[in-house]
Amino acid sequence: MSKLVTLCALFCLIMSEKVIGQTVKACHIIGNIKGLGNQTVTFFYEQQGIQRRDTVRAVNDHFSYLAKPSDDGIINLQLIPQRFSTIWYEPGTITVAGTMSNAGHLTALGTLENQVSTEHNQQVEWQFEQRMQAHPDSMQALEAQNRKATLAFIKAHPKARTSAWLLGWQMRYDATPIEQYEQLQHLLSPDVQASLQGTDAAKRLTILKNQPIVGRKAPDFTMPDTAGVAVSLSRFRGQYVVLDFWGHWCGPCIKAIPHLKRLQTQYASQVQVIGIGMEAADDKQIWQQTIRKQQIPWLQLSDLKGDKGVIEQYNINAFPTYLLLDQQGIVVERTSDLAVLEQKLKTLSPKP
Repeated sequence: MSKLVTLCALFCLIMSEKVIGQTVKACHIIGNIKGLGNQTVTFFYEQQGIQRRDTVRAVNDHFSYLAKPSDDGIINLQLIPQRFSTIWYEPGTITVAGTMSNAGHLTALGTLENQVSTEHNQQVEWQFEQRMQAHPDSMQALEAQNRKATLAFIKAHPKARTSAWLLGWQMRYDATPIEQYEQLQHLLSPDVQASLQGTDAAKRLTILKNQPIVGRKAPDFTMPDTAGVAVSLSRFRGQYVVLDFWGHWCGPCIKAIPHLKRLQTQYASQVQVIGIGMEAADDKQIWQQTIRKQQIPWLQLSDLKGDKGVIEQYNINAFPTYLLLDQQGIVVERTSDLAVLEQKLKTLSPKP
């Protein structure tokens, strides 16, 4: 009997090792970066909601790193400050190559997703950067060209999570018709749609469909003010309201404050200005200090959720952004230009 138990235990151990061997496969990143020498290479990733960082020391332009799984399957490699290269966490060996003289243009090959991502960089993104450097005065036309090329790339690679990731970013910043985004979302394979990047893209599509644009009612919200008192947007129904989406970290927002002060004074009897701070929880103190330093007189609110919460719900991607709501809470203007807002305010009624 004891021999039978021992054999069963041994069998289970062997099978468990096989299962573990099948499910936990290593992601090995090796690099050959000309000019890197013996410098440090840094890898950023998120695990269980916590931002983590690993470093390895290169030897004669080469490095080796056994990557750890990340929440979103993405690892950001950094060779120089403020420049990152995205690497997908995939089982197998990923070879990163490039030069320090062009450290932002690294190729990552050896696995399917990294191959697709590198193809996008080479065929679309890096070409856009080169054209922008050569023709900085043609930014609008080049951005439209880049947007068209990216959407075509997504359509051509429906089985890649890279496509869902790109689609999510396109929906954040580009003004492509929602119907075109919907078509691309439906073209993604079922596996990609079910991935984290796929579900994020679907969420972004829903946000786009429901965002408060001109002609739509602004969704109600409740957020704490600087003293922690909860304030609801519906409280101001019956008045014109300017929602000023800003942040203490935003230079253009700070620069616009004197102009907005003049407008607030001029239209004080007609319009309620409300500041909505795009701030993280640990920015609360500096947010409040900035309000005092700039002597901002109007109501200030923030849910302290960074780019989530109301900021995400309203699809605010540019700062500052101003929304003018009528007495029924309908958006009558949405702009990042105070001059445009001022012209709209002039149409409300004669100057006081």
